[in-house]
Amino acid sequence: MPVLTPTRRKLLGNVSWLYALQGLNYLVPLAVLPYLIRVLGVERYGLIAFAQSFAQYFVILTDYGFNLSATRHIARMQHDRESVSRHFWAVMFIKVAMMIAGAVVMGVVVAAVPRFRVDGLLYAIAYISVVGSVFFPVWLFQGMEQMRYISFLTGGAKMGSALLLFIFVHRPSDYVVALAIQSGGLLLAGIAGFALALTNFKIANRLPSSTELSETLRDGWHLFVSNAATMAYTNSNVFLVGIFAGNVQAGYFSGAEKIIRGIQGLLAPITQAFFPHISALVRDSRDRALLFLRKSLIWIGILSFVPSAMLFLLAAPVSRVVFGAGFLACIPVLRSVAILPFVIAVSSVLAIQTMIPLQLEKLLSRIYIVAGLASLALSIPLIRQLGATGAGISVSIIEVFVVLAMWTVLHRHGVNLLKPNPPAAAIARPELEAKA
Repeated sequence: MPVLTPTRRKLLGNVSWLYALQGLNYLVPLAVLPYLIRVLGVERYGLIAFAQSFAQYFVILTDYGFNLSATRHIARMQHDRESVSRHFWAVMFIKVAMMIAGAVVMGVVVAAVPRFRVDGLLYAIAYISVVGSVFFPVWLFQGMEQMRYISFLTGGAKMGSALLLFIFVHRPSDYVVALAIQSGGLLLAGIAGFALALTNFKIANRLPSSTELSETLRDGWHLFVSNAATMAYTNSNVFLVGIFAGNVQAGYFSGAEKIIRGIQGLLAPITQAFFPHISALVRDSRDRALLFLRKSLIWIGILSFVPSAMLFLLAAPVSRVVFGAGFLACIPVLRSVAILPFVIAVSSVLAIQTMIPLQLEKLLSRIYIVAGLASLALSIPLIRQLGATGAGISVSIIEVFVVLAMWTVLHRHGVNLLKPNPPAAAIARPELEAKA
């Protein structure tokens, strides 16, 4: 039996803790989904999903790519507590400032648009999840490779919220209570995570300088652009379906999306735990990093293809379990997105595990910008014509395009994860790429 090195033991431990986290993050909401749809009805459930998708825009704004850029930064300096403290406060200062600005923007939009104004309280409650996201320094725990704390806090919040939903939500009029419970759980997890980070990692109080703030913003800019563009063909679909096809169709698409996320949750812990490990590995040996990435791509590709195929074949019984009497309308929606677990898993290896550690964020952001614009041009007419199914077809096409574009860019920079032992010298340095 092979002996695990300390590094591999730590990596395996992080993957295990993240599996516990993702199991609760994705599988608990998936277990609650049939109950909420039956109790609230598809239309009220769709209204909640619409409000949450609107709030998600502000989650992306306040994240600003820090879940990747700050994770990478912390992973490289995790043994220098003074540097960790300085970066922590720089990131938090920026996130809080963006959270306040986002609240003002949401308030103006809700007040100005009649459709939003009718359910103003609902959107205010949805914004509570943004506050929780801002204060929960997931990026710090990941960079320090201490994922078990994320598992405890987020998992506890999910379990507590699920229990409260069963206790307090019994009729369609309880839809506001249902959203408040979900948003409140995220807020409590965020506050607890912030307090734990300060004490466990001995974060010293530091007032960030203007130079530190500007450098932190610059470091996360391309990832922010990537995230914002990605949102155009991921989060925006529920929002656009709600706008152009109504809350019922939004409910169908949101339900299908939660099923997809539940499947993705089976593989997400691997990519999340590998990211700081690969970031550190690239610093020491690019050849070793590429060998590790090649093995990751093969195994993750195989593991993600099976559930995608099963979801396509079993769309009818899965829809019956989740949506009950209205399951027939969701079968084509599920089949339209069945390919996503496989495609997104491959995409995460190429983007998060490969392009970002190799400092190809500029090119990655360009891919996402093109994909975001293409998605808007494709999804709106498809949603008008086919409703939630049109949104599923659109996002599947765009995700395939993103994978092909990433593969092409990496190949041009001397990275082919299907070929053995690509020479590190063949990889174009980011500074040479920038000049080109």
